[in-house]
Amino acid sequence: MKNPDPDDLRKQLESGPLERPGFTSKLQREIEEAVERKERTKPRIKPMLCFAGVGAIAAAILLFPWNTLHTQSDAAPVADAAITATTASLNLSPTPITTALLIGLRTEHEPTSEPGRVLKPMRYSTYRTMLIAPVRGQLQKTSEGSGILMPYKQNFWKIDSLVHRTKTDEFHYLSAHLADQPVKPEVFPDQEDEQLNRTETLLFAGNQYVSIAESEQTVRGGTPYQADRIWVRTLPQLKEGHTVQFYNKPVDKNHVSIADVYGTNTNISGVLASISSSLRGEVSGESWTVQREPGHWVGKVAETPRVTNTAAVPDSYALHDFPRELPDKVVNHDDLCCNWNGIQSSWPQATDALTSPMNDMLVIFENGKLKFYPYGQAPGSDPQLVLNLLPGEQLVMAQWATDHYVEEWIDKVGRYLAPETDKHVPSID
Repeated sequence: MKNPDPDDLRKQLESGPLERPGFTSKLQREIEEAVERKERTKPRIKPMLCFAGVGAIAAAILLFPWNTLHTQSDAAPVADAAITATTASLNLSPTPITTALLIGLRTEHEPTSEPGRVLKPMRYSTYRTMLIAPVRGQLQKTSEGSGILMPYKQNFWKIDSLVHRTKTDEFHYLSAHLADQPVKPEVFPDQEDEQLNRTETLLFAGNQYVSIAESEQTVRGGTPYQADRIWVRTLPQLKEGHTVQFYNKPVDKNHVSIADVYGTNTNISGVLASISSSLRGEVSGESWTVQREPGHWVGKVAETPRVTNTAAVPDSYALHDFPRELPDKVVNHDDLCCNWNGIQSSWPQATDALTSPMNDMLVIFENGKLKFYPYGQAPGSDPQLVLNLLPGEQLVMAQWATDHYVEEWIDKVGRYLAPETDKHVPSID
């Protein structure tokens, strides 16, 4: 017998009039049996549908054209990169230079022997300062002059290298004075029975600090004597005078120790002890310097001979790295746009580089030239300005002016540097 479908039965019930009594016991049993069969069928139908659905999904995965999708996913980054490159090319116009750079440079010279002198003259240095600033949108060298012109507080100071000669002595010394005041040459003691050569070399100038190397040569009792010292001083300390005849003055208090600069709460004594632990000499932190390395200034502490009760040892020193960054009070801006490896990847022959505090000027020292670029200009393009360096010329000072100080510096530096009496190094057009 064919089992009646419940839906057919429902239709029969809904239709009328009936040929016989509508809801008989037989019809009730048939309905109940149909419902029971439907309930028993449910557990078998659901797993079958589930497996069928999984099979359909697996077939869809296997049959889907994944190679087309992969091609499209590869194409998306290419399109994004093209859009990014296009946007970058539209937005990479170099930042206009609004900053001025006051740069101080040092050139070392070999001495020329003079007849009648037992002592051979010592190497000495000369200095020059240039101001590079934007004028009507064009970067140019606005001033150049001898010596080091540096801003100090609300004024400009000048450091000149002067020479004092007598029949037996020769002094190359540094003189510090306000830029609007004349130089006052100094008089050094002269002992006719003793020959003496003395040289002071400026290694760094920034804020109120200067780093100076001092060397002396003499003949005492027919025996040559040479001594070397290195100090960090303030400008007023440099102005106060000079220590001559080291062998008579074992202590020079006219300087700034490294602890004075970093402060007493920075464990400087522990750092110095760690440095000196493996050395034969002494590292007190009294003698130190600021030295230029590619892309930044660093502190160096001097190892000096240990004081003993035996015969006095001539002053000498060996420099060692000081493992801390220089504080802002010494160098208030010493940040480079990128690391040194990044500079050399674009300028392989670069020996040094500077970046302005406004990140609008990049200066590259390369192949005996100073090359000035607007920050953001692509490597390989022509610099805005190129200046020749003298042979062996080294950086001593880099001071920056921004905002309204640019025009103020152009005016004041132009008055304080006297181009008619200075050695001029032409720029490259």
